[in-house]
Amino acid sequence: LTWSKIKKTVHQVKFTPSVIEPSFGMGRILYSLLEHSFYQRENDEQRCVMGFNPQVAPQKCAVLPISSNPECNAVVDEISGALMEADLATRVDKSTASLGRRYARSDEIGVPFAVTVDFDTLTNDSVTIRERDSTIQIRCPKDDVVDIIHNIVYKRTTWDKIKNKYPVVQVDDGEGGAAAGDDSAGKTTVVETNARGRFSRPAPSS
Repeated sequence: LTWSKIKKTVHQVKFTPSVIEPSFGMGRILYSLLEHSFYQRENDEQRCVMGFNPQVAPQKCAVLPISSNPECNAVVDEISGALMEADLATRVDKSTASLGRRYARSDEIGVPFAVTVDFDTLTNDSVTIRERDSTIQIRCPKDDVVDIIHNIVYKRTTWDKIKNKYPVVQVDDGEGGAAAGDDSAGKTTVVETNARGRFSRPAPSS
């Protein structure tokens, strides 16, 4: 057995690793998304919001009845069923908590829109749609809800365009808060509670 020491010029060395360990995984992407989406309502640190873009929000819309009576719940089931048939993940909250509390629950998990079935719905088939970040609400026919949410989620329209198309309303959420908006853009609605339940009516003119 013999050996000799020589020198040679190597122009290329190929190496195939046996283990690939990427440093940028799904966990970091999700953490970044959560960190950049979280904020608190101005002047109310107890109200936390996940400001997910509608395209990536796990749930696209919440459907809430203003009362637990069977008539309102039937409309809630109808609207939520239509949304889910259109492949729009939907959250339904029929609890007895105040409307404002239920809005806050949806905001905390990043639901971008909330549809409220109130007593006007039972008389004229209209509902309100609330946008999470601005808290502005519009009133529209219930049959338009699926198209509105679907077109915003798939970037065929914007909330600003929808807001200009339908009347803006101001609804008392039962917690001393109300949706922001220009009263002149549409009628203002207030919610009253008495022994018979919760009722919405036009606000008195000042």
